[in-house]
Formats: sequence, structure tokens, C-alpha cells
Amino acid sequence: MHRKHRRFSTRSQVWPDTHAIITATDPLSPSGRGTITIEGNVKDIGSLGMFLITKESLPNNDDVEIEIIFAPDSQVSNLTVRAWGKTVRRTHEGIGIKFTSIDLSRLQKCIVEKMNREERVAKSMYTLGEAKSEAGGQED
Repeated sequence: MHRKHRRFSTRSQVWPDTHAIITATDPLSPSGRGTITIEGNVKDIGSLGMFLITKESLPNNDDVEIEIIFAPDSQVSNLTVRAWGKTVRRTHEGIGIKFTSIDLSRLQKCIVEKMNREERVAKSMYTLGEAKSEAGGQED
């Protein structure tokens, strides 16, 4: 009998520019103290984990430190949350990570602030577009 893997929490897709930096112990380091850094975009995230789109690979069950950046292009970005986790899945698309520690209230604040910023940008674009079409439609 084939058993399907079921998550205990939902994951939601995030904005395409949501970026993450993963730091793990480098298995090839002679001293065992070296680290490896992997960067990529976050495909989805939930309270228990996330999926990082990357061509890089880490073994399953590796401990990782994670920095999730919700506004990487922002000059003043307070939309960052740190977490720790374990790698649980590898695919050709990237790495699945289960959180072992994350500040969920900080994660929620980052998501809400990102939503608010996106809404403000959309409104300003709509307002500017509306103003341009009105100005362009006036004849002297």
C-alpha cells in the first residue's frame, strides 16, 4: 500500500522576490567547522517549514540556519526573519526544510508588512496611471 506524505500545516506561496540564505556545516571541511552558504528564492512557507528553490544540494537531516528576506530589493528592509531547521527533502527544484525554531510572530509581522507594502505600491501605480490617463485625455 502506498502512503502519501501529509503535512500537518499548510504552506502558502510567497512573493517571487522572497529570498533566503541557508547556512550549514560544510561536510567537506577538514576541521568540521567550515560552513557552506546556499541562496535561493522561497517557493512556499508555513509555520513548520519552507521550500527553497536552488540548484545546490544538502543531505537530508542537516541542521541549517535560515535568513528569510521578504523585500531583498528594499533599501531599508526590516522584513527579515531568522530561523533554524533541518533539511527534509531534496528535489531537482530545491530543498525542503522543516523549522526547528522560528519566531512565528515575527514571521507574521513580516508577511503582513509585505502585504501592506504591495498594496501601497499597487495603489500608487493605479493612482499614477489614473492621473496620466486623465492628463493625457484633456485637450486645451
